[in-house]
Amino acid sequence: MLVLKPSDQTSGDTLIPRLLPALALLGTEIDNQGSHHLSGVVRVPPQGLVIQLFADVQPQADGPELDVVLMSGEAMTKGAPQTLQALANLIELLPEHAAELELTFRSDRDGPLPRRERTPIPVRG
Repeated sequence: MLVLKPSDQTSGDTLIPRLLPALALLGTEIDNQGSHHLSGVVRVPPQGLVIQLFADVQPQADGPELDVVLMSGEAMTKGAPQTLQALANLIELLPEHAAELELTFRSDRDGPLPRRERTPIPVRG
């Protein structure tokens, strides 16, 4: 999973189009695209492993973010090397082909879920 934040104040409608050049270079076959959601697949040669890719715009208090998830049936017991390589390839493409999107979280480095600021819930006593 990747979390991408726009480097400028923008609406969520612009985030998916900003990601498209990097996805094209990754070889993503887009199945469904809307203003706030995208789904597709990346095929890894020569075995033909199919990696599902989902991108969703999420509203946040400090402005919209784009959550990108890659999933495959590759065995996690072996570390899912092809899926991790596809994630690394996408990350490598971002600075040049989606420079307006800042990488703020990546699950392979930062853990399984993004850390969000939480407002304490008052305890009634």
